[in-house]
Amino acid sequence: MQVAALPLHPTATYVGKGFPKFGQPREIAHFSRDASRRVRFDKSGLGAYRTPRLPAALDVGFESYVPKSHDPNEPAPLGDVVAALSHKGVRTTDAHILTYRNNLNKIFGTVYNRKDDWEVGVERCADGTVLLHVMDTERKRAEEARRDERQQRMSYWGYKFEQLSTLDGGEDDGGPLPPVNANEEFCSIVQLSIDRTKLFMAAEIDCAATGGGGAPAAGCVDTAEEAGERRGKARLSGGSVLG
Repeated sequence: MQVAALPLHPTATYVGKGFPKFGQPREIAHFSRDASRRVRFDKSGLGAYRTPRLPAALDVGFESYVPKSHDPNEPAPLGDVVAALSHKGVRTTDAHILTYRNNLNKIFGTVYNRKDDWEVGVERCADGTVLLHVMDTERKRAEEARRDERQQRMSYWGYKFEQLSTLDGGEDDGGPLPPVNANEEFCSIVQLSIDRTKLFMAAEIDCAATGGGGAPAAGCVDTAEEAGERRGKARLSGGSVLG
């Protein structure tokens, strides 16, 4: 039974329309996961950014790569986010919505991406807070099951570039680096607002750097394939909502 609908129009019809006011994100909690996916309420999983030496062979170490292990029915559980908020003494009732950034990417990107379907699990708690759970569609799960070695390597390139872009990846002294383990990660939880709606949003952060003025900047490192070459880039910002 349909309870609500949001009609979509051609992208051009939204140009010049009123834009909602976004509040500046502010970190209120965080947690780290180790290689065994054990959670610690600290920043041990946050690497320090360094400019990687390029070009780099991103295939190196693929054979010892440990991919991320998670429940396919709950790829990004909110329980760890709630626990991290509780550890900092933050009440979930202080927000209207609690979610991972992944869900906001899906919702806000729908206007520009009409091809890919998506699902979001919605749960209203007794205190009134709405939890948005990350969910994979049947199409996404089928695609993951069909991935060949090249597609698995392409996924690995991103994790390898992250290792080369962080001090925790080991000093580049010519010696071997430790195997890449995708289970190791850091998650930042920020408070922000969209007009009158208050959100607690969790997002995985690859690394952090210090800007010229001493202000910390957190962000992600990416790889992209251009003209047959694998290239990497870093995106660092003080308060990225989507990315």
